[in-house]
Amino acid sequence: MKPVSIIFLIISVILVIVGLLTCSVAMLQAKRQNIDLYDTKIENGQSEAEYDFSNDTIGKLQIDVGDCDVNIICGAEENKVYMKNFSSAGYICEVDNRALVIEDTVNLLNITDIIENGKIRFKGFRYFLRDRKLTAGTKSLTVYVSEKFDLKVIDVNVKNGNVNIAGYVNNTDYNVTIGNGNLTASDILTESTVTANVGKGYVNLQHVTGKTLAVTVEEGNINAVVSGKEITADTKKGNVVIECEGDLSKYNFNLKAPAATITLEELVKAANYIANDAQLSNFINSTASMGTITVKTYVPQIAPLNPGTSTDTTEVTPADTSAITTPAV
Repeated sequence: MKPVSIIFLIISVILVIVGLLTCSVAMLQAKRQNIDLYDTKIENGQSEAEYDFSNDTIGKLQIDVGDCDVNIICGAEENKVYMKNFSSAGYICEVDNRALVIEDTVNLLNITDIIENGKIRFKGFRYFLRDRKLTAGTKSLTVYVSEKFDLKVIDVNVKNGNVNIAGYVNNTDYNVTIGNGNLTASDILTESTVTANVGKGYVNLQHVTGKTLAVTVEEGNINAVVSGKEITADTKKGNVVIECEGDLSKYNFNLKAPAATITLEELVKAANYIANDAQLSNFINSTASMGTITVKTYVPQIAPLNPGTSTDTTEVTPADTSAITTPAV
């Protein structure tokens, strides 16, 4: 190693030591004066943080996390992000160019992760000292978004963890990618697309309507109560159940289950079932390489009878969706 390099290395070590000592002294003084130096709280070894974006303007939600459970609640009364067990110095939660960006993949050894667009994201050594108090715990992220924001895109990328989305009536693109984990989505009505790619885990869609729905799972089951102009559900190792909220007579079919069976309504079909009518513009496509495929009309559940009565047969009906035009089926 050259002498100049050794000198710079020694200076760097000295600066780090001085910085740690300075942070330690500052932390002691802040504790004596009851001053909070952090934007996170630690209770019982678990960290908690929140971010209020109600005064911002956003049109996109972008989440990119590693090992984390993600919950997205659309149509909520508040506009906040709640984070649990995130490393204090290792995440980003900010509004940038009308996008709410949440990441926990910050690499402090990469200068481009620390400085981006002229902004320094490094929070300081004090967070490293504080994070020593953290114990192992499940990392979770919950985002509440009100109808105040007209989100055009919800983009979620999770390496390991479950994703739960309660959607709303809006022309939003939903894009979800999960390495290992489950996806549950409900009450989504959009004239755009809903796309999900899952490595190992199941997908459960309940009352999801979009122009195009596309779900791909490497290993796991797909259960979908959906409607749309084009519905695609593919799994290599698992079963597919599609309950269509539209009229099945208006759909073309391309169904493939080479190792098992295909059931359309109550009829068992061959391993490959194709029905293509040029006059129909709606499609249901599904492949279950090692499992079964079931396609049937969705039948709403009947609410249970009230105690002491015998005439209540009220059907459970979805929320009012008159504010948007449902894709023709």
